[in-house]
Amino acid sequence: VRQANERIRAHGEAGEDVEVINPDARHHIGVGLTAPIRVRVRGSAGYFCAGLTDEARFEVDNNVGWGLGDNMYSGSVVVRGNAGAIAGVAIRGAELVVHGNLGSRAGQVMKSGTLCCVGNANFMAGYMMYGGLIIILGDSGERVGEDMTGGQILVGGRVDNLGSDAEITDISADETDAARQFLDRYEIQFPGGFQKIVNAGKKLRYAEQEPQVRSLPFFTYSRDSEYWNPKVQEDIHIKSQIGRYRIRGYGAARPLPHLADLAFRRDLSNAGADADVVSKVSMRTEIGGLHGGVPLKLSMPVMIAPMSYGAISRSTKQAVAIASALSDIAENTGEGGMSDAQRDAAKQLIFQCLGGRLGWNIHDMKRADGLEIYISQGAKPGLGGQLMAKKVTPELAAIRGIP
Repeated sequence: VRQANERIRAHGEAGEDVEVINPDARHHIGVGLTAPIRVRVRGSAGYFCAGLTDEARFEVDNNVGWGLGDNMYSGSVVVRGNAGAIAGVAIRGAELVVHGNLGSRAGQVMKSGTLCCVGNANFMAGYMMYGGLIIILGDSGERVGEDMTGGQILVGGRVDNLGSDAEITDISADETDAARQFLDRYEIQFPGGFQKIVNAGKKLRYAEQEPQVRSLPFFTYSRDSEYWNPKVQEDIHIKSQIGRYRIRGYGAARPLPHLADLAFRRDLSNAGADADVVSKVSMRTEIGGLHGGVPLKLSMPVMIAPMSYGAISRSTKQAVAIASALSDIAENTGEGGMSDAQRDAAKQLIFQCLGGRLGWNIHDMKRADGLEIYISQGAKPGLGGQLMAKKVTPELAAIRGIP
């Protein structure tokens, strides 16, 4: 598949359309294509078909697996059969048409674009969607619109039941006409009407503000204390008042280690007698380079840990990038996306990639010096990955694809 995708991208750069014959439901067909060509898949495709693409137009004769069009920008996908779970996940402008049925959580965290299902959807269509339009000509499936915060879902069949904080509202004539124009463009006949589902707006704001006890919640490390220590008691008390997790910085109460903490069991008073010893030590380090890749070349075996733009400020991210260039080591974007200022300032920049709300960005992946695959949440407390609304600037919203 890797070799096939390399050939597809090469044809894309040459402006030549592609046909994939006997795909045998292989995964990742067409991933990473950023050229305005037509790709015809004569058969079924597996997971993540057309994922991480921009401008390309895909046609699939039969079925597709999970993650159809994952993080697709512009372009389109037409599937003549069914699609598996999370079709259209995190799309940012693409048009996806599935002539059969959709698997669960279709349109999850989509930002913009249109996802159309000619058949029936499965449970939680539109889960956590930010924007865009989902058209379901058949039945909606259970808990449609679960935790959606923006966008619209139009259902031509039966609405089985609504998800959390979703509601059915009136649809205007202009909205109906726009939906029918989309269907006409893809030659889909549908004589019926639509029910419109949107976010009800009841859970977009917390009812209770968290009371501030001190600048940092806890300033002592409680490793050796009993479980029911003052930290735990205070935490339970505040949660009982606000009825939710505490979404804020928890502070660094644990003592920070330092190189001076290292102890040696033997006398080192005579060490360092060679005045030129530093010139004999090389700390230069290379990471990567397999399969023809360009390695990261570091002045020392140190890299800056990933910290998201949004979790820390724009100026801080830029300052850290400048420091990494002066030190000749690698900076890391963190999960919040890549800013132009950070890319310009850093000599070597690692782009941290993850799915979910923040998604992937094929163009930033291409201009990075290395990729880091985010696997787990790590040490973040509570609802990790959430960003307070007041911290979302227009630049940050554009980077993260938030409408």
